[in-house]
Amino acid sequence: MTTLNVSIIIVHYKVKQELFDCLTSIKQSRPKVSYEIIVVDNDENKTIGSDLQNKFPKVKYIKSQGNLGFGGGNNLGAKAAVSEFLFFLNPDTLLFPNTIDILIQFMEKDEKIAIAAPLLLDHTHKPYPLQGATTLTPLEGIFALSFINKYFPFNPISKKFMLRDWDKTTIKQVDAVPGTAFIIRRNIFEKIGGFDEHFFLYFEENDLCKRVKDQGYKIFINPKATVMHAWGRSTQKSNRDINKIFKHSRFYYFQKHYGLFWAYVVQGVADFGKEEFLFLFILALATLFLLYYIF
Repeated sequence: MTTLNVSIIIVHYKVKQELFDCLTSIKQSRPKVSYEIIVVDNDENKTIGSDLQNKFPKVKYIKSQGNLGFGGGNNLGAKAAVSEFLFFLNPDTLLFPNTIDILIQFMEKDEKIAIAAPLLLDHTHKPYPLQGATTLTPLEGIFALSFINKYFPFNPISKKFMLRDWDKTTIKQVDAVPGTAFIIRRNIFEKIGGFDEHFFLYFEENDLCKRVKDQGYKIFINPKATVMHAWGRSTQKSNRDINKIFKHSRFYYFQKHYGLFWAYVVQGVADFGKEEFLFLFILALATLFLLYYIF
């Protein structure tokens, strides 16, 4: 079996045109490294196969058994890969020239680098303000995933977790990268058991990166490599309850890594809404006034 440099794995779900544009951008980026492209069709209705094979005959096309979720679809693609590196890529992305080569060359300089991700750009080619993070612990979950971050986004804990001080121009070592686009060494991916398929969507990259970091490996975002991302195209077309999926994945992440107690604590604080916050705020003010007049 021929060993290639990189296997590009794309999980498709209801974004045929975006997928075809992505595949075209890969071809036009003209990678110098040898590569293969694997498309996993996660759509319940498999309708893209014929057009895909006609327009991109060299692409490996795999039909999933229903919608396996983000992690499940990528695991299925990884099983068919024959390369040293795996490049997990969302279908609603466009690659810029040299992106793949830059990331592979960067990783080849240090065998302790397990994951490298490109900088994500919006349609105006400006970097998304938040990408990459430190390890998601219960403390970060309480401050960054709740009303606290909504009303006080620059609180020091959220600011540090979300790397708000990073200027997006320098190579940055991080604890977690966006699942949108990143390259991982295949042997490390297999060593940690791939994506945890209990995450249907959301938080699977935090989980994967945490397990990689726990093995002593390094994770980077390299802004010399860039990918344009049209955020959320697939999720917008899903007929599932995305909010429910998000909450389930959040709870499972904290339960898995920090135990049931912290999972409930983070969930409780994170689900705390604006109305509850205002009620407690008014209650606290009333208590202060009462204590003031008593004493």
